Amino acid sequence: MKYILQFIVSFLSDGTAFVLMLVPIGIFIRLCYLHFRRQQPCYRLTEPLSISHEIGLLGLMIYLILLFTQTFVVNSGANEIKLIPFQIITEQIAAMHDNDGSYFLFLFNILGNIGVFIPIGMFIPALFRKNLWGTALTGFYISLVIETVQLPLERTTDVDDLILNTMGAILGYGIYQIILTIVNAIKKEGSPIR
Repeated sequence: MKYILQFIVSFLSDGTAFVLMLVPIGIFIRLCYLHFRRQQPCYRLTEPLSISHEIGLLGLMIYLILLFTQTFVVNSGANEIKLIPFQIITEQIAAMHDNDGSYFLFLFNILGNIGVFIPIGMFIPALFRKNLWGTALTGFYISLVIETVQLPLERTTDVDDLILNTMGAILGYGIYQIILTIVNAIKKEGSPIR
């Protein structure tokens, strides 16, 4: 639990400067886009603006900035390309028998790569009404961009990360659907009977 909290603190602190710098730019671009849409008759917004949708977009923007900061700016010191599926996972399982600390590394790799994409799997269907496959593909594409950009950097580019990140997006979608079902049931229970 201590290591998870350390990762979360690191995740937030490493990206804070970038969030403070890039969020105002993102908000400005969004406002310009909305202004343009209102000015053009053929591009008028078909639905009224929703404050919750705009706050969700802001949350997604902040999360993506933090994610990209963690994957591009924070230097891991390694420069490897792993294209064989489950190679690193297999190596970590084999290393667990030799060293007790490898168990933590294995869990951190698996759970970390899945967990870091769970919010993506929740934001995408909530904001863009994507189904399971659309959410999984979006998670896959975001992960693919990250792994591709890491190629020239001192980072490990690993196909396992692509697989685990996509699984995280799918898990996030499932969590979102469970939350949505619960919220709808509560709303239905609270509505007056006609």
